[in-house]
Amino acid sequence: MTSGILKTGGLMPIYRRRFQLISMKNLFLVFKPLLVLLFVTTAGMALATDPAPAKPAADAQGAPPKKEEKKDDHGAPKKEEKKDDHGAAPKKDEHGATAKEDRPKRTFEGQEPLFYFDSKRRPYIEPFHKTDEEEYFICRGVIGEWYRELLAQEANMLAEKDGLDKVTGSTCAVRLVATNHGKKLPIISIELYVNSNVMRSCILGDSCPQSRTAIMYVLNKTLYRSYFITDREKKIRRYYCLDNKSNILAKEECWYHFFDKAAKEKPSGHGGGH
Repeated sequence: MTSGILKTGGLMPIYRRRFQLISMKNLFLVFKPLLVLLFVTTAGMALATDPAPAKPAADAQGAPPKKEEKKDDHGAPKKEEKKDDHGAAPKKDEHGATAKEDRPKRTFEGQEPLFYFDSKRRPYIEPFHKTDEEEYFICRGVIGEWYRELLAQEANMLAEKDGLDKVTGSTCAVRLVATNHGKKLPIISIELYVNSNVMRSCILGDSCPQSRTAIMYVLNKTLYRSYFITDREKKIRRYYCLDNKSNILAKEECWYHFFDKAAKEKPSGHGGGH
């Protein structure tokens, strides 16, 4: 019995198994931190290289997918609002509707307005020349083309009386003169020039060789025009007042004419009393 147990073939497998178990346990304790570090590193790389979400597939014809349309409260496609030059959204009124620009439009018959002014009697463009009391604007886009031609015809009619040079109306400026009385709206003056040199001298120089000036004058909702016609070389200086039908009412400014007329028509204050 004893000799069977002490045989080499019976004792060696048990010893080896114990030795192997002890060795494997020691190896596991040694490599456990390495395994944990390897797992953490692998997981981090997997997250860093996570692919981006797949793009929507194209349709059967190969066209890119359509963008989702924005809809309003009634389910209809929402219109995109136009923005101004600075990228700002258009202004809206108190009811939430987009405010319309009050720039004058053509009439039903296609007639242009006299002037393209806002409610403060100012053009929608910047002046090309400005001083403390007056501003100059180009005529194109500020005054109706038909009205500019009418003023040129009137100026030539008045200049012809003294044999002065005519104007075409193309060399022109709208002058606004500041006022400090009433509604403080500026005085409107249309400056017509015989050529560009005269225009440059009149606006930028110290003197004006020739002037063909039409100053707007409103009385009782009627537009009158005071003309100032001059020629420095010929020493001519004329004033006229025209009505809205191009008729000459007086050879003086319209405000003087109507002031004198009102003074003459005013009843005398000397009445008989008891």
